[in-house]
Amino acid sequence: MSKQSPLQIVNEKFGSKKELAKQLSEVLEPDTDETKDELAERLGLASNSKLLHLHALSEKVAAHGGRDGLVQKVASGENKSNDKDYIRALGGKTLGWLVDRVESLERRAKKKAKSA
Repeated sequence: MSKQSPLQIVNEKFGSKKELAKQLSEVLEPDTDETKDELAERLGLASNSKLLHLHALSEKVAAHGGRDGLVQKVASGENKSNDKDYIRALGGKTLGWLVDRVESLERRAKKKAKSA
């Protein structure tokens, strides 16, 4: 069997692109001057592969406890849990950056434990 296209995956798992965009608008953070409905409309214009990527990202964010959980994991992974300014700065980072940083810190810790 050949690999499914992003359109096929979206239609199979979510029913339609519009439904996936609506789901993502509930999870993702809209711009400051944007409502969730406007975000869903904007997401409806994105490619199916981009929407699938955003869905995977939102699942990772939820698995790590949301933005606050990600910020705490990054701060503790870098031994800066007590640095309030650093934590505040992390709060301004994108969810993608935070997820990437947490995964990087986890890989580094795993590699360090393996070599020890």
